Amino acid sequence: MSAAQNLTGKENIYLGIRPYGFHAGNMMPFVVYPLLLCRQMEKLGKQIQFNFYIFINDWEQDKLDGPDPKTYIFNIYPQKTTFQFTYSVEDPSKTVVDYWEPVILKRVNQLKKYYPKITIKAVRNSSMKNHPLMKRCLLKTIEHPELLADVFRKYTDKVVLEQPVQYAMAICPKCHLAKGSTFVRGNNIIHKCENCYQESTGKYQDFEYWFYHKPLAIPRLEIYNIDLCITGADHYSEGDFIVRQKLIDFFNSKAKYPQTLYTPIVLGRNGLVMGKSKNNTETIPLKKLIKLVTNSPFDSTIQIA
Repeated sequence: MSAAQNLTGKENIYLGIRPYGFHAGNMMPFVVYPLLLCRQMEKLGKQIQFNFYIFINDWEQDKLDGPDPKTYIFNIYPQKTTFQFTYSVEDPSKTVVDYWEPVILKRVNQLKKYYPKITIKAVRNSSMKNHPLMKRCLLKTIEHPELLADVFRKYTDKVVLEQPVQYAMAICPKCHLAKGSTFVRGNNIIHKCENCYQESTGKYQDFEYWFYHKPLAIPRLEIYNIDLCITGADHYSEGDFIVRQKLIDFFNSKAKYPQTLYTPIVLGRNGLVMGKSKNNTETIPLKKLIKLVTNSPFDSTIQIA
């Protein structure tokens, strides 16, 4: 891997996930490619002491809604609420975050069997709510969504409709849904819920939020001084690499332009992209996944046989 040539072995590495399951598709960026990267570093004689940050996206939407979320990927909003307020099918007494975070962490901790000097830490978006950098980026996103839409329109090949354009909102304190409109008025947040018709006014810290994952990435990059991102090739197809740099500039962030390692998209046995939201998941042993990667020519997709 050419990425290993430019690394020292002590970098901070970004891994982001929706806490909605953990299947073979997730294994690629979270376990397989980190392991292959470490092996390549080892071949180069470098000490491996990476810091892996697993960003648990509990502020992401339960499902995307909008005019056509597959076609107009930047004209979206939550179908109901965020994962923070979504309960697990596997254990209805727990939120999906409380259920899946330890599962995800356990799977990624496999890396420590091979490289015990690395560190692995799970970080929920909601735990960063009161960090000044998160607050600044979130408020700017609420106030100026049209400026973010201009970034997506200019630096991707996707069509961006004029409406709806919204990339962050408060969660209704009464019904816990992300439905309606959020405004910033001086030091106050005002949320008008379209579900229960409650109008709520309070300070920033009084609310929880939905925050679209692309602008949400920027404060995380800066707060944790990220050097390298490992993510799926589907993000590359959305113009993720250049958009991330432009959003760093948009927010006047001091974050680095991180190196990015894109991993193949995993296709299930039915030939479709693997994903829980697509009802197409499978657990594949780590050794088999590594064999699939190492025995295949580089491509943006890998087919499970």
